[in-house]
Amino acid sequence: MNFVLRRFVQWVKSLPGTRGHRMLWLPRSVSDYVHRMRGAQHYKHDIPPPPPVLVWSLFSALTSFISIMVLGLIHKYGAAIRNHNLPFAIAPAGASAVLIFAVPASPLAQPRNVIIGHIIAALVGTFAHALFLHVEDSLRWLSGALAVSVAIGLMGLTNCYHPPAGATAFIGGYFGPDIQRVGWWYPLFPVLPVALIMVGIGLIVNNVCRVYPVYWFTPVHVRRQQDPIDAGAKTEDIESGSVSGSESNASNAENDVNDEAGNEMEAEMAWLRARVRELERETHVLRHDHRISQIQTALPDIA
Repeated sequence: MNFVLRRFVQWVKSLPGTRGHRMLWLPRSVSDYVHRMRGAQHYKHDIPPPPPVLVWSLFSALTSFISIMVLGLIHKYGAAIRNHNLPFAIAPAGASAVLIFAVPASPLAQPRNVIIGHIIAALVGTFAHALFLHVEDSLRWLSGALAVSVAIGLMGLTNCYHPPAGATAFIGGYFGPDIQRVGWWYPLFPVLPVALIMVGIGLIVNNVCRVYPVYWFTPVHVRRQQDPIDAGAKTEDIESGSVSGSESNASNAENDVNDEAGNEMEAEMAWLRARVRELERETHVLRHDHRISQIQTALPDIA
C-alpha cells in the first residue's frame, strides 16, 4: 500500500505545472495545506511549532465537537440508519477523538493505528461473542474480558495500538442490544465508517495549524534510526560466521529512500529545464522589443 501511494505521488509530481512537492496550479497556501496530508515525514518545510496551550486546547475542543457532531448528524438523519434503527455513533469514537484532535502527533493517533486497531478489535469482539453465545449465563461475562485481551495482543503483533479500540472489542464481546442488530457486520458497520470519518475530519482540521498524520502506514524515520543497530548486528554476525536478515531489511529501506529522493530530484530538474526554456524565450522577446525601440528612436534622426 505504501508503495502504491508513493508511486501515485511521484506520478503527480511528474505532471506539467508541478515543482517538487508543490502544485503550481494551486495557491501556495492551498498547496502547502494539501501537501501536509502526505504526512510529516514527507513535509518539505519546517513543521510549525505547536500553538500556545490555551489556543490548542480550544482548537482541540472545537475540532472534536465537529467530529462527534458529524457522527451524530449521520446517526440522526441517515435514511438507512433511521429506517432500520441501526447503531452508528458508538462510544469508542469519543475516545478516538481525544487522540486524533488533542495529540495528533502521537503514534496512537495515526491513521494506521486508528483504522486497523478498530477493525481488529471489532473482529475479535464479534468472534468472542459467537464463542460464548451458547455458554451458560454464569460464564458469558468472560466474553468481554477475552475480547479485550486478545485484541490488545493482536494490536501489539501488528504494531497498531489504539486504546479506544479496547472499548470496541469490549462492546463487541458483550454484544448489547444495539450491536446485536448488526451482528457479524459489526466490523464493517459501524466501526469502519466511524474510523474513516474520524481520520478524514482529522486530516481536514488538524492540518490548519499542524501536520497530520506523522505517517500513513510505515514510519520511515523509525527505519532510519534502526540502521546503525542493524549495521552493528551485521558486523557481529560476520565475525561469528552467520549473517542475519537485518542487512537486507536495512538495504531495502535505504533503497526506498534513495529511489524517492532520486525521483524528486528528477522532477525538480525537469521543472528547472522547462523554466530555463521559458526564460530563454522571454529574453529573446525582450531583445526583439529592444531592437524595435532602438530603430524607432533612430528614425526621426534619419528623417
